[in-house]
Amino acid sequence: MGKLYEEARLWNTPSVGAYLLWKFTSGYCDTHPTGDAPVALLHFIAMPILSSKRLLEPISNRRANLQSYVRSFESKQDTDVLFSIHDRIKRSLDYTMTAIDIAISTGLLFWDIESGKLYSRKEIKRPQKINALKTSFVRNGKKAEILGGWFSEHSISTVATYLKVVL
Repeated sequence: MGKLYEEARLWNTPSVGAYLLWKFTSGYCDTHPTGDAPVALLHFIAMPILSSKRLLEPISNRRANLQSYVRSFESKQDTDVLFSIHDRIKRSLDYTMTAIDIAISTGLLFWDIESGKLYSRKEIKRPQKINALKTSFVRNGKKAEILGGWFSEHSISTVATYLKVVL
């Protein structure tokens, strides 16, 4: 039970969320046709997806886009999981805001107040072997980048429509 508790405690730490949001933003900017950054509101939609094992699992390079991701829930008769995203957004507002604050204070993200966009820092010093991230965090970071790329293909209203989120 101690190992499970430790894993849950680690996962619920906003600094993990800050890392995932940084990777999400990087994926968004790298994939966006003009290299633009995401509006901060998209981070509030992405975080509940990235912090849920059931919602994170179907994200992979084998899926072409956000529509394919949504269809994966519909084909498995798992639409209730998809509909849960809206409630998860409401419940995780404080967590997401704290994760954004940590990402900004550590220099991973930069907030442009005029446009409401979050930009990612590109040059990050790689951790030494002793301080390296766990492979599960790296794997989830790659999934966050994929999700960011999918979001970059659509407007915020289209993303909300696909994911059944009311803004």
